[in-house]
Amino acid sequence: MYKIWSIKLSVVHVLFVYCAFSKLCSGHESRIVGGDTVKEMEIKYQVSVRSKSSDQSAFGRGHICGGSLITASTILTAAHCLVDSRDSPRPASYFRVVGGSIYRNIQTENTFVSDVKKIQVHNKYNSKGFLNDVGVMILFTAVANNHPTLQPVPTSVNVPLNGTRCIASGWGSIYFDGPSTNTLKAVNISIISKEQCNKASSYAGSIVQGMLCAGNMSGGEDACQGDSGGPLVCNGLLAGVVSHGVDCARPGFPGVYSDVAYFRDWIKKNDSSLNQLSAFATLLSVFCIAVFNLAI
Repeated sequence: MYKIWSIKLSVVHVLFVYCAFSKLCSGHESRIVGGDTVKEMEIKYQVSVRSKSSDQSAFGRGHICGGSLITASTILTAAHCLVDSRDSPRPASYFRVVGGSIYRNIQTENTFVSDVKKIQVHNKYNSKGFLNDVGVMILFTAVANNHPTLQPVPTSVNVPLNGTRCIASGWGSIYFDGPSTNTLKAVNISIISKEQCNKASSYAGSIVQGMLCAGNMSGGEDACQGDSGGPLVCNGLLAGVVSHGVDCARPGFPGVYSDVAYFRDWIKKNDSSLNQLSAFATLLSVFCIAVFNLAI
């Protein structure tokens, strides 16, 4: 039996579940171990996905997951960050997104805060196996093109080659079941082949299409609780979304990420459709106002 790290929409409510060795556990996960503190301006695409009500009571307390800014008004994160305990999508009003600073609980002149207009969870997301663990969020406030510390990251078209060095980042725990960090941390890790990741000593065949493994087979470097939904960037491109794993930095169990290239069409479709829906609503509102003014 193997203990799985997990987060239930709060960094202070970590739930543990167990699973048979031959099966991937169900549950909601998030997971930086063995990394370093990020310097200001180094990582401009990372955001914190938060519970709005908790964050309003104490700034930083609402942190749930990480996310990546992929357009001026679109966040890519993990599906499990956007659902409740029954795997039903939460309303967009539940969330807020914060970025532009390496500090989780301090607002600076560059801190960006926005409510969320729409969310979209992959229609085939399944917590039993973390299948299709991706989701997008459309912000009420777009990030300014000239924002000095928050800018979109381009998404990868191709799956990174095995052995490619990548960067994972987040405000999660610094070791399994440990305290989360108030300052953004990042760790350099490598892409590991599905074949190696699926060996009996590791995930036993549970790594399927739409998933990437990255880390160190000997352990010591990984994402951890509170990092879910955050970025895995390879060669300057967003290649993965932190999804799940066994403990944190455990030998033989590298982190598992949703494969951005695999989900590229879904991401583009849902980003586009949600923005078109918002634009249609705006046009409809303008049209109604115009008709009302003519009527009077």
